Amino acid sequence: MSRTTVPVESEVAKEASSVAKAQGYSVVKLASDALKLAVELLRRGITPGKAIEMFRLLEKALAFDVVPVPLSYLELVAKKWKMCEDEEVIAFLRETGAKFGKIAVQDFRSFGEFMAVASQFFSLLPVSRLSFSRSGNTWWIVFAGTGEMSVKCLGYFAEEAIRQFGCTVKTTYESNVIVAEVNC
Repeated sequence: MSRTTVPVESEVAKEASSVAKAQGYSVVKLASDALKLAVELLRRGITPGKAIEMFRLLEKALAFDVVPVPLSYLELVAKKWKMCEDEEVIAFLRETGAKFGKIAVQDFRSFGEFMAVASQFFSLLPVSRLSFSRSGNTWWIVFAGTGEMSVKCLGYFAEEAIRQFGCTVKTTYESNVIVAEVNC
């Protein structure tokens, strides 16, 4: 295997060497794997720095015991038991959204910074029903769910998470579509 020298900030090199050794990983293998990962991310339009932010966002979501569930299942449950109309469920969703937002605020300096990471994160998921746009201090977030019951549940959670950034949010529900106008 031929080798080449890649300039790296000395503090990064020291930390990489230390972490690699602690994991029983060679520094050369770590550097090669890290560069392969960086190339794959860049091919997808994601800088390694953004990937780190996306990973941190994922860690925050996982702290809430998030599991992937088909939206059609959420709609079935919401419709069958009228969950998104139950005051206890609504209170839980709003409380959980507020907790998530407070945690997100610690890592993201602004709602715009959070949205930049979140939009890249969601672009990797098969969520073609989600769109973001911005004009000045106003964001429009549009999500089309599988049904009108489940979008309300998602909306309650999202509203409170957004408010933690000091933003105001006006949410409208039309059938299975949420439109959130966010001003920060």
